[in-house]
Amino acid sequence: MKKSIIIIISVVAVLGAIGFTLARNKKKIDANKVVVDRTKIPVSVATTPVAYQDFDGKVVLPANLELNSEATIAVGIQGKIEKLAIEVGSRVAKGQVIGTLDSRLKQLNLKANELTLAKLERDLQRNEDLFKGNAGTELSVVNGKYDIENTRIQIEQVKQQITDGNIISPISGIVTSRKLMAGEFVSPGTVIATVVDDAHLKAVVFVNEKDVYQLRLGQKASITTDVFPTKNFTGNVKFISPKGDENHNYRVELQLNTNELKAGTYVMVAFDLGGKARVLQIPKLALVEGIKNPYVYVAENNVAKIRKITVGREIGENIEVVGGLVAGEEVVISGQINLTDGSSIVKTSNK
Repeated sequence: MKKSIIIIISVVAVLGAIGFTLARNKKKIDANKVVVDRTKIPVSVATTPVAYQDFDGKVVLPANLELNSEATIAVGIQGKIEKLAIEVGSRVAKGQVIGTLDSRLKQLNLKANELTLAKLERDLQRNEDLFKGNAGTELSVVNGKYDIENTRIQIEQVKQQITDGNIISPISGIVTSRKLMAGEFVSPGTVIATVVDDAHLKAVVFVNEKDVYQLRLGQKASITTDVFPTKNFTGNVKFISPKGDENHNYRVELQLNTNELKAGTYVMVAFDLGGKARVLQIPKLALVEGIKNPYVYVAENNVAKIRKITVGREIGENIEVVGGLVAGEEVVISGQINLTDGSSIVKTSNK
């Protein structure tokens, strides 16, 4: 009996200890789940005042170089490639014959038609002489002229087919791919190779609506790149999009005549728009999500507040503020990643 009581007491004690431990652990878990209000914990940030600064009329924008033109070399008729004098990397000129299709049957057909034409011309001459001497009929003369004209048309058709058998480059440039080789059979429209114009590039840049109205076709711009830091290239505006994108930026293309640069190179395009002025500016570093969604944190009495703004032209490392801020306000330029609307802040520097 005593032994049973001892066992029961031991089991109760163990269960009690387990319950106590579980309850204590639950309190710890619940405590960890409590959301800590961090808006009251000051975040260290750097700020700078919004201010009017000089604008010299020059706008510098990033751009990418693209190929001005790219074309495929194809054939217009079917046949077997007899000659193909290009390789990847070959340089070709516009209108250059770089290969031919097998035209031996067409050449034989042409020769046969030419022989037929010569015979028909002799027959016509004889029939005309007979008709003049009242020994022939007018119908034989008319039919002879018809046969001659029909044969001449056939000769021109065969000549055109032979000409169409020439494989011609549509533009000047360098061959970047070759899909077929001599001896292969092709159908009309089959692409044989690709050629790109590497001597004429275009710089594609997006200009905001405030500046695009100052641009004109043919206007010159200075183009620089880190690839050649000591060189300046010149581009001419050849296209201005009549329609802007959702950010009110317009696609502008500039023509470059150089083979020193390659498509895909990152460049900077500088337009001189004239008209010096003082405009409201902030560092681009202040933009939390960039130009596409322009907003900043404004420091007000040691509190960060989100402010939606309207931006204009990019001016070096700064950006013009068209609306949403006034001179003298302070914007956060460092530490935004730790901020939310209403966060407490402490300024570590004031630039």
